[in-house]
Amino acid sequence: MKPRERLLDLGAHALTDGELVAILLRTGVSGKGVVELSNELVSAGGGLSALFDRTVEELLDVKGLGKAKVATLLAVMELARRYYESQLACRENRFLSPEDAHGFLKSHMPSDGSERFYVLFLDSQGALIDFEQMFRGNHSAAPVFVSEILKKALKLEAASIIVAHNHPSGNLSPSREDLQITKKLNQACRLMELTLQDHLIFSPMGFVSLAERGELGG
Repeated sequence: MKPRERLLDLGAHALTDGELVAILLRTGVSGKGVVELSNELVSAGGGLSALFDRTVEELLDVKGLGKAKVATLLAVMELARRYYESQLACRENRFLSPEDAHGFLKSHMPSDGSERFYVLFLDSQGALIDFEQMFRGNHSAAPVFVSEILKKALKLEAASIIVAHNHPSGNLSPSREDLQITKKLNQACRLMELTLQDHLIFSPMGFVSLAERGELGG
C-alpha cells in the first residue's frame, strides 16, 4: 500500500517520517522509488530536524530533489513553524519554564551557521507580547546591545523578558562573554523594574538554561 493510501486508511500518525516525506515528494528518481529516496533523506542527516535545517542550496544538491520538491519541503516546514508559533503565542499559553521557551525557539534555529540573539517579551502572566531576533553575528558571536533590548521592552510595557542565543558549534557551555552580557542585562533590567526570566543557549544538540544553573548574575 502506498503512503498516501496508508495515510487515508490508517491516519497520518501511522506513517513513518520517510513515508510522510514521500507524500510530499510524490515521485522518486531513476532506479530509486520515492519511499527509498525519502528514507535516505531523513536518515542521512540525523532525522527530520536535520533535513529541514538544510539550506536551499544543500537540498538542491541532493540527486532527485529539483526546485519543485525543495520548494514543497520548505513550504511545509514554514507552515509547521508558523502553526507552532501561533499556538504558543495564544493568550492561553504561558512561557513559564525553559522548556516552553525552547519549544518556541527551536523552530527559529538558523541553518546558515550564524549566531543569533533572540528576545521574548512577556506580560505579567508570562504570555508572549512580542518576539524578535534582535542581533545577528558571524559563526562565533553576535553583538548584543542592552539598551536596545530595554528600549523595546519599555515600549511594549513588558513585565519580563527571556533572551536566547544559539551556539553554531553545538557546544552548550556558556562562554565568559555569555555570562558577562547576562549579568549586565540582569542588572539593567532590575534598575528598570523588569525581570530577566532566563537566558537560554541552544543548538541542535539541545539547550541549557542559565537561570536553572544559577548564572543570571547579580
